[in-house]
Amino acid sequence: MTVQFQQESLSGRLKTVKPSPTIAITRLATELRRGGADIIALSQGEPDFDTPDHIKAAAKKAIDDGATKYTDVDGIPELKRAIVQKFRNENGLDYETTNISVGTGGKQVIFNAFSATLDAGDEVIIPAPYWVSYPDIVLLTGGVPVAVACGEESGFKLTASALEAAITPRTKWLVLNSPSNPTGAGYSAAELKAIAEVLLRHPRVLVLTDDMYEHIRYDGWEFSTIAAVEPRLHERVLTCNGVSKAYAMTGWRIGYAGGPAALIRAMATIQSQSTTNPSSISQAAAVAALTGPSTSSPRAMPSSRSGAICAWPRSMRRPASPAGRPTAPSTCFRPARD
Repeated sequence: MTVQFQQESLSGRLKTVKPSPTIAITRLATELRRGGADIIALSQGEPDFDTPDHIKAAAKKAIDDGATKYTDVDGIPELKRAIVQKFRNENGLDYETTNISVGTGGKQVIFNAFSATLDAGDEVIIPAPYWVSYPDIVLLTGGVPVAVACGEESGFKLTASALEAAITPRTKWLVLNSPSNPTGAGYSAAELKAIAEVLLRHPRVLVLTDDMYEHIRYDGWEFSTIAAVEPRLHERVLTCNGVSKAYAMTGWRIGYAGGPAALIRAMATIQSQSTTNPSSISQAAAVAALTGPSTSSPRAMPSSRSGAICAWPRSMRRPASPAGRPTAPSTCFRPARD
């Protein structure tokens, strides 16, 4: 007699999380396209250009050179050195290779960080609207997501006063995502400085800043990241980034972070017992991306493209404020009105 798998065999932890709605929408759109439908999928943050040729060439060369074996768990030395230079040259952040973690996409880097630090009941402050995966990663790693509503009046960004009100004795992390997925809103250096002043009063709170959309932005908007804005927070910040958006490498699955060496070692321990190293070929490609010509990436998008993306049909009433105009092209986020 065949015994069927029982739902009761699933862990209680799984009951607290949902499948990624982004992936669910993308899967549905793919199925509809296969059926002949003309679909525009407004789900995953997929760049509308291809991986630059010199990056593809580096991957092909890595295959031909036999770079197809296991690597160091959290990144090859060449890639870590390239990331150190990227942080130093572009962000004014001073790291050694011992401060660098490389994972299979930015999502794994975040998962590793929370797995290494969260105990049951620890709280993670997440400004809302937010990327859909943040709360579920927190839940999967034993924490409690605390969403803080950030409305149109604040430009969909967390304010210092809202952060102060949200911090409790159980707060372990603050998540900052700038430019934001899904709103496209980016924090200025002054706004980050105000948030940093609150954090300096709460020395136990760590900061995870997700800078994945750093290089895809509009109108000459100047990117800032909190560890550079307030160096006194340097040892409490995990600065996360990757090659997915800036170099159209979403399928290559390389994310990285810079942070305190003790945290980076703990994250490597987690990764050593899950996926081990990221793809050796993808790592070689990421080296080429970070050390190659910046002209191969779109970097700052022209304002004309922002206007085109944010144009509203004449039949729709325009918003009362410009808060929804994005600094980055992940979306053009507007609140619904009657």
